[in-house]
Amino acid sequence: MSEEIPSLERLTKRLDVLIRILFETSSFKGTGIPMTKRIEILDSCGFRPVEISDILGRTQSYVNKELSRLRKSEID
Repeated sequence: MSEEIPSLERLTKRLDVLIRILFETSSFKGTGIPMTKRIEILDSCGFRPVEISDILGRTQSYVNKELSRLRKSEID
C-alpha cells in the first residue's frame, strides 16, 4: 500500500498539469478561458477549492472569493 500513495500523488500531479495545459490551449468565445470561468468549470466538476487552487496555481483565498462572487451572481 505504501507504493500506491506516491503513485497516486504522481498521477494527481500529472492530471493537474494536463488540466492546466487544456485551459491554456483552449479558447472560450475566441479568446483564452478567463480565470473565473476556469474556476467555475472546475467547481462544476466537483473539485474542492483547495484542489482548484492547486490546479490553477492561485491562492485558496482567491478561489474562494471568486466562487463566492459566482454564487452571488447566480442568486441575483
